[in-house]
Amino acid sequence: MAAIMPMLVAVFPVIIFGLLIEAVRRGEEQRQRRDPFTTEFLRPAGYGHQRRVDALQLDLALTFGFGLAIPLWFYAVWLTAGSWASAPRWTAWLYVFMSATSFLYFLARTVLAYRAMSQARLALDGEAASGQELDRLMRFGARVFHDMPAGEFNINHVVVSAAGVMAVESLAHPRPDGRRHAEQATVCFDGRHLSFPDVRDDAAVGRAREHARWMAEWLSGALHEEVTVQPMLSLPGWSVERQGLSDVTVLNPRDCSKYVQGKPKLSERMQDRIAFQIERACRNEQTRAHRRR
Repeated sequence: MAAIMPMLVAVFPVIIFGLLIEAVRRGEEQRQRRDPFTTEFLRPAGYGHQRRVDALQLDLALTFGFGLAIPLWFYAVWLTAGSWASAPRWTAWLYVFMSATSFLYFLARTVLAYRAMSQARLALDGEAASGQELDRLMRFGARVFHDMPAGEFNINHVVVSAAGVMAVESLAHPRPDGRRHAEQATVCFDGRHLSFPDVRDDAAVGRAREHARWMAEWLSGALHEEVTVQPMLSLPGWSVERQGLSDVTVLNPRDCSKYVQGKPKLSERMQDRIAFQIERACRNEQTRAHRRR
């Protein structure tokens, strides 16, 4: 029992700190403040990705710091174990095993969190770039919403104008290393697939189509009137070379203005009704002071 006691002393704090990491992560989202705001906020562009980046940053800091401290903790307990009792030789190898296992676990978790955070930051920058260009459409009378919750996914951007309703998905694809010329920043769209210089994307176009279909069904059910939604895919930083026809419009977000200045299809009253439903869905971000209520 005297030989096992130091091991229990070593393992117990590790479990406590592991639970503390989860408690801090959950508590950060439920933190209560005395904010003066009494209404829910509209979601900004990239809101979902920003929340994910914030969570991953916290996770990265906790796992990295905890991972560095774990080997030192087991080593300190092993050094002091002699004062408890004359421990068998095999206990030293057990300390080494527990220390190495814990360190490798937190190292792997840190690497995964860093990679996920890099991807989330790229997606966040892509949505922010698209959102900034789409916000310019308001000078033409359009109403622009961002990060609309839609069940298990979010619709990145929604534009309501006299020309119709557009569900805009944003795709941030990095340029290959060393490719800085304009002719090398071109993506080919054959009507079904996106061919980047380094890879072909088969999912983004279908995702934009499915999200627009969901929104059309949702609006039609809410308004008890058929509503058509145009699917669009925004590629900030890329020029699009179209080589085929498609129901999905793929474009650089800087080229969106011409799509809201076309032939009017929706009356002012219908725009108001559609915008009202979308705003209700997007205005669901509570201030920190109300998250526990």
